[in-house]
Amino acid sequence: MLLAAAGLLGVLVPLALATTTGGLAIPHNDAWSYSRIAQTFGNNGHIELLGWNRSALFGQFLVLGPLARWVIAQHVFVALLGVVTLAAVHDLLVDTVGRVRAALAVLIVATWPGFGLLATSFMLDVPAMAAMMVCLALGRRALRNGSTVLLAVSITFGLWGFTIREQALAAPAAVLLIAAATAWRSRRIRDWSVVIVTSAMFLVTATVFELWRRSYAAGDPPVLAVPESLVQVGGNALVDGYFVLALVSAPAVLLVARPWRWGCGALVASAAAAVVAVVAVSNGSAEDFFVGNYLDPAGPYRAAGNGRPAEIFPASAWWVVVALACVSGVLLAGVLARRLRRVDPVLGTFGALIVLGNLGTALTGQELFDRYWLLALPPLLAVVLAERTARSPNPSEHPSFARIAVRLPAVAALAALAGVSLVITAAGLAYDSARWDAAERMVAMGVPAVDVNSGLEWNGYHSGVGMSPPGSWKFPGSRSCYRVTASQRPGQEAEMVWSYRPLVVAGAAQLWVYRDGCR
Repeated sequence: MLLAAAGLLGVLVPLALATTTGGLAIPHNDAWSYSRIAQTFGNNGHIELLGWNRSALFGQFLVLGPLARWVIAQHVFVALLGVVTLAAVHDLLVDTVGRVRAALAVLIVATWPGFGLLATSFMLDVPAMAAMMVCLALGRRALRNGSTVLLAVSITFGLWGFTIREQALAAPAAVLLIAAATAWRSRRIRDWSVVIVTSAMFLVTATVFELWRRSYAAGDPPVLAVPESLVQVGGNALVDGYFVLALVSAPAVLLVARPWRWGCGALVASAAAAVVAVVAVSNGSAEDFFVGNYLDPAGPYRAAGNGRPAEIFPASAWWVVVALACVSGVLLAGVLARRLRRVDPVLGTFGALIVLGNLGTALTGQELFDRYWLLALPPLLAVVLAERTARSPNPSEHPSFARIAVRLPAVAALAALAGVSLVITAAGLAYDSARWDAAERMVAMGVPAVDVNSGLEWNGYHSGVGMSPPGSWKFPGSRSCYRVTASQRPGQEAEMVWSYRPLVVAGAAQLWVYRDGCR
């Protein structure tokens, strides 16, 4: 039942919403570039980069072949990989936490705010995560059974993930590191030979791919700009990531946390987390508490459009979300203090590499979004849900209603997160489709597509050569004669007003189209 709910919440309902809004046939967020590159490849077999494709990407569209020419096919492909991701997470955790809790973990992953949007767009997050989770699941089986074949298949999936997104290197690296540690303990030549040969083949293949990828023009390599205050930036990155993970893992944390049974170490850790939470809340408003991008009271990736859309969560509701993150964060610190040392080696190594990779991203001046922490959720849940009480309660000592009562906070948190996730998914699809539809209406009225500024996706998708210079937000040939905006301009008459439902089936919102004058 939990697995079915995960598939429904994480993939099927978002697919239904995308179909209803028309979002299944248009690009979303940064994926305007990925979809356009894939379409070019699907149509003529050529690879043409557009200056907005920092991640590897190639492995995501090459496997589609001619199907890549259709945006709908791209999105359905990613949705299928969303199902693969959830299934692989279950397989990865079932040995550590048991079947029921593994199913709960899958449902929690599906409630990640934005998972539904990522699973119905051509963004790289879900395909890369699918490759990584399969790599880790097969890698653990290979190490447990001593299977060279499974190890090779695991690393192959890891390599495929690397050709989609560079961060996917963490999965095969974790598997190979634990394989090397196992070989060190066994001191058998065969084990060392397998690790050395597999690692060498992976490194050579990855290097060749990277050199080939960088041979294409109009790439978008990261521009490193090390911040002046490394301590502040690094600390903020870790705190932001911690509370995003604490929020989403709240159902698991509230299910297992029993602070009245904790020792001194766990209580001290929770107290430290409480201090950090108080400082984080006092240093900003509720709407800026999370690092953002998808988890935002005004809806996902609002910077992609023009103007600030109406907030989909009232301030009071968002404070509840922040409070849930803080409470969960305080309890999570105690749970981790008790359980972290017994984490599964592969999952623990992978989680550590993800955290270090995100920290490195922040320390080299690159923007760090909430969705970058999604990969750390499965290993975190493996630690949290492995928590067990000392003994099963005796019904004669503890009435059944009491045992149910301690689960109610977890159920409430899960329901709240599911609601937040569905609202974010619906709002994102509705806003994207409304902007796109308004721009298409202007084109139907005789305005050239390059003269309409309807946000990042429209501008990039219809630009002549993509972004130039790479990563600049500049689209040569786009004149922005008409601007589709979510903010009304006092004293200026709009050329058109476009109405839509911000939650697909509820609410009322408007977009305004103003004549800017060509520039």
